[in-house]
Amino acid sequence: MKEVVDSPKTMRILQCLNWQLDSVAEVAPIIREQGFQAVQVGPLQPLKEDGYEHWWMSYQPCALTIGNQYGSRDDFIRLCDILHNEGLLVFPDVVCTHVAGAVDGTLSPHEKVDHKLTENPKFWREAKFIDNWDDRFQVIHYCAGLPTFDLSNTELQDYVICFLNDLISCGADGFRFDSAKSIPTPSEGCNFFPRVLSNLNSNHLFNYGEVIFADESLISMYTDYLDVLTNTWSECKDNVVLFSESHDSFLGLGYTRDKSSREVTLDYAHVVDNFPKTIYYARPFDDEWKSSAIKEIHQKSLVKK
Repeated sequence: MKEVVDSPKTMRILQCLNWQLDSVAEVAPIIREQGFQAVQVGPLQPLKEDGYEHWWMSYQPCALTIGNQYGSRDDFIRLCDILHNEGLLVFPDVVCTHVAGAVDGTLSPHEKVDHKLTENPKFWREAKFIDNWDDRFQVIHYCAGLPTFDLSNTELQDYVICFLNDLISCGADGFRFDSAKSIPTPSEGCNFFPRVLSNLNSNHLFNYGEVIFADESLISMYTDYLDVLTNTWSECKDNVVLFSESHDSFLGLGYTRDKSSREVTLDYAHVVDNFPKTIYYARPFDDEWKSSAIKEIHQKSLVKK
């Protein structure tokens, strides 16, 4: 049976990866004035190393708890209060698919990873690398370069539920699920999304999962349970969050790195014209998100609405 996703009709999100939570708080009024409705902050989980030098370190967590160099649990509570006072929602990026890898590059968890996770062998996938992202079996059973959880395990799901509920108690209004594409759906034998999402302590969350480079059939498998964050020009317009640039496309894979900030903004305008839910990545050391062009894009979309 198809799950009904209670999803807002529109959502304009500003992605603030690798920002100090206090820095996000300082510009909350500007974020609102620019026409954004929500802020996505980077993962708040403990990391194996300082993430300032290497952005990807934010995606090598060591626990399902709150607090790293970008902010503490109390910092997150303060940020939520400030954003809510501005009428903005806040969505933390959560990494519940994998943990930090060992220093030798094997698929073993780093020594800093929470022992309550590492001590249970039933929590983990087989230690094999994905070598073909078009092979769905590999994507949902093997590891994407880091030690990866078997999220069909209900005890492990309970740890994730506790973590997410703690974020909700701090003020989170929903979540961006990193690497959601690698989490099997119920049709693939895993009840992670329906069980976890139905056990969260709020009925008014906006949840979206990262499912990039995906076809329509794969996207539709996830939109039964949450919205899909994607770069695919999908027909499922009401249930996707579309981006013209992400941290991966700029910092990682680099295929948007040669574009100027203004070119990306023009691309974003086209996305906003066609999709009710979008996300704009604030590039490091770049204030394009504050530009009059971004504000005008959002204002025009309200008029069309």
